[in-house]
Amino acid sequence: MSLRAWPVDFPDDIAVQRRAPYESQADSVMYRQVLAECARARGWDVHLFDARYVESTAASILGERADEVLHGPRATLGPPWAKDHRMALAATILAG
Repeated sequence: MSLRAWPVDFPDDIAVQRRAPYESQADSVMYRQVLAECARARGWDVHLFDARYVESTAASILGERADEVLHGPRATLGPPWAKDHRMALAATILAG
């Protein structure tokens, strides 16, 4: 399973999470942490990726095929294929 990484220093204390700047991220971080915990409990590999670099890193792995692989589905399938789908595909490439 590939999940967007959360900050390593993200607080565990809910009272702290309810204050700025954490309150805007708390739901998504806790959701991803629970998903990772459940996946590991099932024996699944969990890969965390940095959303800022996942596409460029995947592109460097793919080389000349990068544009075709990462942008080809949008050209072929059209909407609703979007950036989120491209990022998920890139994360899959990194995990593989």
